[in-house]
Amino acid sequence: MPEATYPCVDTARRRTYRGCVLRVSQRLEYATRAMIELALRDDDALVPAREIAETQQIPLRFLEQQLGALRKAGLVESFRGAGGGCRLGRPAGEIRVADIADTIEGESFPMFCLEPSDHTCFQDARCGLQELWGDVYVAVRKVFEDTTLATLATRHRRMTPESPLFAPDELIRPRR
Repeated sequence: MPEATYPCVDTARRRTYRGCVLRVSQRLEYATRAMIELALRDDDALVPAREIAETQQIPLRFLEQQLGALRKAGLVESFRGAGGGCRLGRPAGEIRVADIADTIEGESFPMFCLEPSDHTCFQDARCGLQELWGDVYVAVRKVFEDTTLATLATRHRRMTPESPLFAPDELIRPRR
């Protein structure tokens, strides 16, 4: 049986791994990292987008697009001009990862057959896999709903480069 044809990409290390079940878009990763950066600020100080981009190593133009979407959703406030910048639009404990994901990606499903508007599969509603993909969607959605930005900021504060939560070899099986 051949491995999955959809590779996962580790952009930080410029590696591609095969056999991934779920991929998070770079847009969502960058938006979430920017939100964590804002949550790490203890006061209501405005943080320039350039500072967020440099701290999180996100291309500024790309970050500005994500911040614009987050602003429209009320998750971020932004102010122009000298001394301007961004801050969270709500307390970090009230912002869920689901809010960020829905803003950046919209509702997304692990397989097209779960899309409410796409019923083109010849096995639609008669396939045992559809229930599996539904379970994957519900599980991921629950994690996104249950995880707040405050939780992510707390996790981020306790992380050090010397002690990653998971070592890469614990997460990725080598190709055989």
